[in-house]
Amino acid sequence: MRVLESGTGEPQGRHLTRAFVALLLASAPIPVRAAGAAAGGAQGASDQSQRDIIIIAPRIFHDIRPQRDLDPEAIESYGVSTVDELVGEVQTELGEDGDPVIFVNGQRLNDLNQIGALPIEAVRRLQVLPRGSAVRAGGGSGQRVISITLKRDVRSATVTAAHKIATEGHWNGERGETILTRVHGLTRANVALRVRDETALLESQRDIVQPAATLPYAFGGNVIGYPDTAGEIDPGLSALAGEPVTVAAIPATANPALADFAANANNAAVTDIGQFRTLRPKTRNYDLNGSFATRLAPWLTANATVELSRGVTRYERGLPVALFVLSPSNPASPFSNSVGLAYYGKRPLTFRTRKDSGDANLTIDAEWGSWSANLNARHTDYRDISRSDRQTQFGGALADSVNPFTADITSMIPIGSDLARSRSISNLAQLLVTGPIVTLPAGDIQTTFEGHAAWNHLRSSSTFASFNNADIRRSDQSIRGQVNVPLTSRAKNFLGAIGDLSANAEYTRVHTSDAGTFSNHSVGLIWDPRPAFHLEGELRQTGLPPALSVLGDPTIIAPGVRIFDPLTGQTVDVTEIFGGNRNLRPETDKIRRVSAILRLVPRLNLQANAEYTDIDRRRFISSLPAASLSVMLAFPDRFIRNSEGVLTTVDLRPVNFDSNRQKRLRWGFSLNRKLGGGPPPGTPGAAAPASRRPNTYLQLTANHTIVFSDQILIRPGLPAVDLLKGGAIGIASGRVRHQLDSTAAMTSGGVGVRAGMTWRGKSSLISRINGTTDSLRFSSLLTFNVRAFADAGRVIPQAKWAKGFRLALEAVNITNAHQKVRDSLGNTPLQYQPGYRDPIGRTIEIELRKVF
Repeated sequence: MRVLESGTGEPQGRHLTRAFVALLLASAPIPVRAAGAAAGGAQGASDQSQRDIIIIAPRIFHDIRPQRDLDPEAIESYGVSTVDELVGEVQTELGEDGDPVIFVNGQRLNDLNQIGALPIEAVRRLQVLPRGSAVRAGGGSGQRVISITLKRDVRSATVTAAHKIATEGHWNGERGETILTRVHGLTRANVALRVRDETALLESQRDIVQPAATLPYAFGGNVIGYPDTAGEIDPGLSALAGEPVTVAAIPATANPALADFAANANNAAVTDIGQFRTLRPKTRNYDLNGSFATRLAPWLTANATVELSRGVTRYERGLPVALFVLSPSNPASPFSNSVGLAYYGKRPLTFRTRKDSGDANLTIDAEWGSWSANLNARHTDYRDISRSDRQTQFGGALADSVNPFTADITSMIPIGSDLARSRSISNLAQLLVTGPIVTLPAGDIQTTFEGHAAWNHLRSSSTFASFNNADIRRSDQSIRGQVNVPLTSRAKNFLGAIGDLSANAEYTRVHTSDAGTFSNHSVGLIWDPRPAFHLEGELRQTGLPPALSVLGDPTIIAPGVRIFDPLTGQTVDVTEIFGGNRNLRPETDKIRRVSAILRLVPRLNLQANAEYTDIDRRRFISSLPAASLSVMLAFPDRFIRNSEGVLTTVDLRPVNFDSNRQKRLRWGFSLNRKLGGGPPPGTPGAAAPASRRPNTYLQLTANHTIVFSDQILIRPGLPAVDLLKGGAIGIASGRVRHQLDSTAAMTSGGVGVRAGMTWRGKSSLISRINGTTDSLRFSSLLTFNVRAFADAGRVIPQAKWAKGFRLALEAVNITNAHQKVRDSLGNTPLQYQPGYRDPIGRTIEIELRKVF
């Protein structure tokens, strides 16, 4: 493996910049190391003449074997377009649930957004180091490192367009992307614009069965009795019809007589409310990302990123309803007594949101000797506006001067619009210094010192509930110290029979202006008894104050939200309240984790992996779920019912649950193998590039997650909720005990296919059906995804238009599988219809991508 000095080909001057940053880092008592040492040292003048700068990772990782090591052909097998997509795919395969520490060309970044929009054509190599490896660079004991090496010289413009459809119809999505990229040595610039648009999907387009309405509302209107809305309308009408009449459609005539209503006796007009309720909203998103990085001096690099985004969403929540009372004194009334006229309004009630955000991030890395420093400054501005329609009255008596059969009385239905706003501004400054302080027989003791300061301000207002307007300011400061101690070493011949063993410890002191002071700590062990075996263990405890957003988000009241009521077994439309909660308390987490990697067959890159995690969360914060029997019984004041026991209002603002304890194991294997093809260009005996046989690359992964226990204690004194035995917190059912995930990919000569499979086991949800405790059964679910792609430039190299052109086709949930939900009698509650569980179903997407 070639490791070249990262300063190759860059200017050596710029003394003013160096002096400025030296003053900036004056608080660090020890200098930082030179770039050449970070990359493993210079290889001499002959190396400097080579065109590729291959920096796998800083020298501190030289003895750690990657868990994934992807060359361009392996990267190509994922069929993705940008670095963030690639990292996301790799993390999904690994079952990763945290942020990694990112290195690019040996330099640490503070956010994936600083490199994520770069096209994959700019990447020469991506390596994923095992969990725990990040401690050597000042990361957490449970973090892993992802190291990305870029190509030496890239100049490209990338255009992507994709269209996705649901095979069941009525839904489609489009996305487009334009990227301008320039990489030259260790200087890079990238600008990316992404646009995504998805159409709305209505309940009527998935044949959703609607719950029975309280009254027979309709567009054209129905006449019913009043005040007894279930009783006889008018004795004269019943006499004409020859039977008691309780409902009749209003005839389309200006001055109907009683006989006109008799023609529609007990035959109500019907409107499918599903035509005005969205299963999925209409959305449109714009993202603009610009980044620039360069080496300011041989020992100094800088990376600046600016990102702007906007997202717009529109829901439809049904139609307004009204019951107008028509008096017999009204000249237009043919009835001898008061009657009710039940109407739907013509315009659907909507809920609209617009989210705008801006983010500016500057990272400066300095290296001198054996030390490195990372300075990060960040500013974020986030704005959220929500508008919601609601009906302010539900009808009333009609004036005698109003003819309901000629006037549009639905225009009299009063509709109000509520507005909620929030704006969050945050500023961050962080300095991290890492390097060795003492040399032991097994190696250097690596230490990290970090200082952090942040200032946050959130303002929110709401016309829904003005008493919950917020203006919250928070400042926090923290110091962190970390040490990584090598105990044994094969390379140093110190207790080498044990293998490579190191211990790490971390302590953080955090003070927040509104929540007090927290002390966080962790300890860990990393052991490689043999080159083929890696073992890592971690014990971590953290205290977290509630985020400002969950404290101060504006209150929003949304009518017409459909939920399942597990206390009655009914599906009902309710008014839903969500937003912030100023009374939340800090959360404390304890995490115990052990992970292992066993390299079984090196020539096949076949390795097994396993990770056991024990999470103990105290006072953990969660939005209150709408459909949980345990939660409804524990928080009866959050679930309001009418005099008949029908659920009408749910308050889902977040709360502190007492505790949550979960134990799980994820294990599996991965294989990465080149099956054939010619030698790489430039090697002795290699054929000319035009005649070189392409490599065939095979990748396989399979993982099994098993949850041993998952229990929640909502409040002290209440029984624990066992999520594995039907005690769900939320509508999605209880915890699945078993889940299998696997992928398989094969590529050759620019043509490839990648398939994925996910299997979720059975689960249950304790409910109450028809007044009797019952259990809903959720079937297992097996889904398959397939993505195929072809690089036209390599398939038909003689065509000039094909150069850099890629066609991709992706099918998600290719079998259109839907989960089945049944009670003990085999019935499916309305809220668990397949259209609610997976509205879109199988989708097909075609993607066209051109690199110029």
